[in-house]
Amino acid sequence: MMFAMFRVMLLRLLRDRGALAMTFLLPPLVFVIFATVFAGSTGENIKLKLVIADQARTPASGRLVEALLQDGRLRGLTADPNTAKTVRRQVRAGKADAGLIILSDPAGSGTPFLIVTDTTRAMAAPMTQGRIQAALSERLPDIMLEKTLGMVEPVFAPLSAGQKNQAKAIVDMVHDDAKAGRAVPAAQDLFATEAISGAGKGRGAIAYYAGAVTILFALFSAVNAAMTLIEERRAGVADRILAGAAGMVPALNGKFLFIVLQTVLQACAIFFVAQLIYDVQVRSHLLPWLATSVCVGVCAGGMALGVVALTRTRDQAQLVSTFLILLLAAVGGSMVPRFLMPPWLQTLGFFTPHAWAIDAYQALLWRDAEWTSLYPAWGVLVGTGLAGLLLAHVMARLVRR
Repeated sequence: MMFAMFRVMLLRLLRDRGALAMTFLLPPLVFVIFATVFAGSTGENIKLKLVIADQARTPASGRLVEALLQDGRLRGLTADPNTAKTVRRQVRAGKADAGLIILSDPAGSGTPFLIVTDTTRAMAAPMTQGRIQAALSERLPDIMLEKTLGMVEPVFAPLSAGQKNQAKAIVDMVHDDAKAGRAVPAAQDLFATEAISGAGKGRGAIAYYAGAVTILFALFSAVNAAMTLIEERRAGVADRILAGAAGMVPALNGKFLFIVLQTVLQACAIFFVAQLIYDVQVRSHLLPWLATSVCVGVCAGGMALGVVALTRTRDQAQLVSTFLILLLAAVGGSMVPRFLMPPWLQTLGFFTPHAWAIDAYQALLWRDAEWTSLYPAWGVLVGTGLAGLLLAHVMARLVRR
């Protein structure tokens, strides 16, 4: 009976082209969209659109504007007309991510720069400030040196005429070297960076969203498959199954096995795209990846059958399951990375299967974690699924009585 139900569920899916597309084509497509959008969220691939107005109109401000316009990590453009009002209007209209108004000579005293940003783009201001500082350091080091000397003199002792001439000569030399394109010692030479993982840039985000999309669509597809419980109940098929000696046990187990297989095949489609397009190393971790996907399938199958078994109509099942899945996805990190959440919400995420599934896939495919570190996640996923399956069996016994 169990394998007969499994075969019925499989044939039902294979004969429904729309369901096949929604089950195996839509999840990889959504994953590609998520990966494309969020893989560059670390700032490596983001190019801010910066509109610039030079009100100072000095040689130094002109050099800075030229440096920003030529910066390959910005999409810089001059305001037209070249006024502060134009900058504010373009930022307010969303035509630019940020605006820069040069109020005075960068080599002078005071605060020469005003950055205009929209509060909905919180990262635009610090990123713009960083690019300005980099342009000053790389292309205008003489200005930075001159400003430093100007701050040192009032604090300590006034420079003599000879010292001022010597300092001016150094500034002019640095200016000439920068203008000629010769290397000038700068602050960034003091720093080096080291990646914590040997994975390529953005690969951690790719692995994250592959896992996030897998658990999200596994639950949606599992609920759709579990809906057959309600259809069979309405058509009277469930009554004939309940009349048998084993009751609904084989039928529920058959549906459960089908959902597990469906989830694994879904995961294959998503991670095949991840391997093909983004070079996520699935093949080198095939066995633990397969074990993780089976655990995700067990979790999805048990949860779906348990939720549907608690409802009486298809509308109830759709409403409850959709609300529950979206709520768990939001808290568990399938929609927004959990590291962007408040600490209390990050802790709450561990009460969702999404967080455990995502962490397991990311630990395996990005951090090259050992099998033993995956056991807690596997245990939570399998335990959640078996609890849901047990609930479905209990509800089936209650209906039989």
